[in-house]
Amino acid sequence: MNGHLTPAGDPGGTAGEGYAEVDLAETVQTLAGQLEQVESLVRTLAWGVNRETGDLKAALAALTARVDQLAPPAQDEPAPQPTAWVDCATAQDWQDLAGWVDWLAGTYDVQPSRAVLPCWPAHRGGAEELAALRTAWRAAATAGRASKPNDALIYWHDRWLHPCLTRLREGYQQKTCQDTHKPVRTGRSTDLDLLATACVDAAERDAGIEPNADEPAVDPATGELP
Repeated sequence: MNGHLTPAGDPGGTAGEGYAEVDLAETVQTLAGQLEQVESLVRTLAWGVNRETGDLKAALAALTARVDQLAPPAQDEPAPQPTAWVDCATAQDWQDLAGWVDWLAGTYDVQPSRAVLPCWPAHRGGAEELAALRTAWRAAATAGRASKPNDALIYWHDRWLHPCLTRLREGYQQKTCQDTHKPVRTGRSTDLDLLATACVDAAERDAGIEPNADEPAVDPATGELP
């Protein structure tokens, strides 16, 4: 038996086809109901997700506002301007440099004509060079103690130490301080008239103005008119 009875007197099975149509309609109706339930569940889940997303966005905005209040945006600090060592050194810096210079004089028994004279602190250019020499020595001495052999210290001796000692005695007014310190003669300031001429020429060049061919040119070697 197939679970459906065929009415008597219906030899063609027309009634069976009717029962099949009824079963199919019930199946479609059942599926439609289930689909409606799924759609309802999806709408409920979507509502919950949207609500939670909104709460998270609000919480994030509140947290961001609190962070902005606690830590204002950092501003880029301007790069420090280069300054000569003699213009920014502290009293302790001078003491440290003097100790190193005395160590240098006691360690390297150079010829008297190359020795650093005791009046070096009164010579600003010499003090500037000695400070730079000490900085280079510290870097070379640190590198020289590395586990891997290197030529940092010998390079410092060859490239920096002896040329610097020569410049201190030959290139500065220390040369006249053999027995006692001689007052330093201040160098002459820039000629303001010639400086003004150079500035005008630079401004005209930047503006694209051709120089006047009738005007005599300044001698670049002497800075004077012919």
